[in-house]
Amino acid sequence: MKNPYIYSLISFIIMNLCYSQNLYRVEYKMTTLFDGIKNYEANLKFSEQEACFSYKLFESDGSITENSDENGNKTIVIPYTRQQLINVNLMDKKIRELKHFKSSYLVEDTLSLPHWNITNETKVIGNHQCQKATTTYKGRTYEVWFTNEYATFFGPWKLNGLPGLIILAYDKRNEVIFEAVSIQKYEGNMCNIDKTAKHISINEYKTLIKTWQKDYEERLKSMGSRNMKFDVEFNNATDIEILD
Repeated sequence: MKNPYIYSLISFIIMNLCYSQNLYRVEYKMTTLFDGIKNYEANLKFSEQEACFSYKLFESDGSITENSDENGNKTIVIPYTRQQLINVNLMDKKIRELKHFKSSYLVEDTLSLPHWNITNETKVIGNHQCQKATTTYKGRTYEVWFTNEYATFFGPWKLNGLPGLIILAYDKRNEVIFEAVSIQKYEGNMCNIDKTAKHISINEYKTLIKTWQKDYEERLKSMGSRNMKFDVEFNNATDIEILD
């Protein structure tokens, strides 16, 4: 079912934008704290109708860590060090996300937006007069400060749909933080997408993961003896987007 909020908001934004081809590039200080402190090189490029948000873990934060609990269970965390990319296009109302699973995939889905609660609370962040907004989206509740000095629909990661540029955003757990550190006009490509990436839908990608998990479980079980019984359980790693 189409969300009338999304389509009316997108139409409003498009009608109220001048159609020049100005590009902007915003560098963000991006930090996650759900598996230790991780810092990312992150930037948002945007025009009137399209945006590309890319982020990559700093090399210094990419080391593998091992932890053991009191029962001797060991957890190994392997940081994801490849560049991640999210492309949003208002013309076709699609979001495309570069994912790497054995191969590279450009995964396409219908654009969904947070439902924002824009408040009257304001404050100055750096040199920017900002206004507060909140939302619960993709499993997290965010507090966001945006400025009308740059009228744009786009924001960092998937935090789109506000009438201004996000200067600061963080979730209530303080596990995900975006802070703009520079804003400038930009000349260049919007997205440097891996040309070898296979274009698939979000449902095709989910099927791909489930098929691999099933095959992997069967291979593990075939390696054991007939008298050995065990279960294989796949858990979602903690990420910006919290899955059910």
